[in-house]
Amino acid sequence: MNRFCLKNRSRSRLSLLLLALSLIPAAYAADVPLRPLSASYDLHKGKRHIANTEIKLDRIGDYWRWSSLTTAHGIYAWFTRKQPYTETSFSQAGGEIWISEILITDARKKKNPEVARFDWNKGEMDVLRKGKREQLQLRAAVYDYQSIHLLAAVMGRQQLETTTIDFYRKGKLVKSELVYSGRQSLEISGQTRDANVYEQVTATSKSRIKYFYDAGNPLLPLRIERFETGEKPTILTLRQVDWGL
Repeated sequence: MNRFCLKNRSRSRLSLLLLALSLIPAAYAADVPLRPLSASYDLHKGKRHIANTEIKLDRIGDYWRWSSLTTAHGIYAWFTRKQPYTETSFSQAGGEIWISEILITDARKKKNPEVARFDWNKGEMDVLRKGKREQLQLRAAVYDYQSIHLLAAVMGRQQLETTTIDFYRKGKLVKSELVYSGRQSLEISGQTRDANVYEQVTATSKSRIKYFYDAGNPLLPLRIERFETGEKPTILTLRQVDWGL
């Protein structure tokens, strides 16, 4: 890499850090320690085990990446071969994450993916969804359904009861609220685990989501429940986790 590229990269990182520090309150001073993980989950719709999900957090060069892959389970694999895949690439500064890209696609076909790219120097987000491109202005840090796990960890470290954020949903930025609702014991794979519980409600969404995070490992979701009026709850439950070095 030539000296010109290195200089530009250094300027970009400095701009990102300055933006981070200017947009967030002083209470978010400390970053959450990150380490790679690979976790497998059972996905239930009501009492039916319909799919398996793999969630990973790994480091790619200067960035971190959350990713999730879902495949149909048992008889449900006869009805669909879709494999929903999502990845969120980000960096961390000043206790916030700064997303660089969100990718949503089918791991088997990879046709017409939904892609959101973030340019924090310009304060713009470029979105390609269902073949249509749109540019949106960025006002503050943005979270999505994967990076929300890091926000919960930050809230736990800062003992925050509630926070409102800009949230990426279906190509738009909408307001979303994450609220701490206490601690609860869960039975996971035959073991009792203490969990910190958070609830999320999002503008333009009819669903309510409940997250249960391992009290000893706040980045690890033990269980995620999604509720929607008139529908059976969708529940993701941890089966196994491997921690990277």
